[in-house]
Amino acid sequence: MDRMAEWIVFAPMLAAATAVTLWVAGAIYYDVCDGGWWGSLATAAWVVGIAAMFALWQPLWQPFVALSGITAVFLFFWLRQKPSQHRDWDPAVAVLPRAVRDGDAITIENVRNFDYRTLDDFTPRYETRTYHLANLTGVDVILFNWGSAIMSHPVLTFDFGPDGRVCMSIEVRYQRGQQYSILRSLYHFYELIFLVADERDAILRRTKYGPNQEARLYRIVTTAEDQRAAFLDYVDAINALYRTPRWYHGLCTNCTTAFYRLPSRRCRCDWRVFANARLDRALYAAGRLDRTMPFQELRRSAYLNDIANAAPDEGFGDYIRRELERRRHAR
Repeated sequence: MDRMAEWIVFAPMLAAATAVTLWVAGAIYYDVCDGGWWGSLATAAWVVGIAAMFALWQPLWQPFVALSGITAVFLFFWLRQKPSQHRDWDPAVAVLPRAVRDGDAITIENVRNFDYRTLDDFTPRYETRTYHLANLTGVDVILFNWGSAIMSHPVLTFDFGPDGRVCMSIEVRYQRGQQYSILRSLYHFYELIFLVADERDAILRRTKYGPNQEARLYRIVTTAEDQRAAFLDYVDAINALYRTPRWYHGLCTNCTTAFYRLPSRRCRCDWRVFANARLDRALYAAGRLDRTMPFQELRRSAYLNDIANAAPDEGFGDYIRRELERRRHAR
């Protein structure tokens, strides 16, 4: 076999071996050794050992087969690691919601509605609220962005008219003191939570009391049947997590991909599901947002921070929507 043919055959194999080696290195560091100097030493030994195996063992397919076997054994161990409900949770995500359905009525326990003074200084308050499916009149998406050109955080608000509004947010269930790391999110480090919150709590926690995030609110253009199906998907997911914990994963089970994996959702083959800072553009292109104005104008008029941060506690949701509508008509 000449050198060119060899390269064509073995280059994809080497690329795959490199990717597998690096992923296992991360799993050894984070999940086996829990970081630290011992984790660094074990990770370095793994990478050097695999590199030496490929450099010294010929023909090349043999170390590739050996790496595949080693990785399969490691995955058997890694996949046996289980998430837990019993950890020292951050107070903001310490309590899981639970839903009970009785015909048309959905009663949700542990709806978060904190009284904030700062992000870390608050009075915890959880409420039990009942929503009637017949009253579901609309769904809004609120996109929070902290300056990233790639990542944002979507929250859905379901409007039940006389029953009020409720926010659903798919998030990391942080342990006390944890911070978000994209790299660590690819391993068994974070658990998942389907958080249910009062709209005022969900918005002001990010726009007013925490590190400032830009928020934009859009009404989703959809059918009543689709709204109902999405809400019931959330209800089922909430109860499933209440019974059985799940790992959060930065790519496969995050705030956006977990939504598109719900039973009634169609898989969205769009890179903006992963680079979700551009999710509003994707929804606009798909006709799921208001198309009566150009996208950039719609995006400017959806900016929420100044309105939300000045809104009264009583009638918070109605106030922000009146002010957003007034802004759109004033343009």
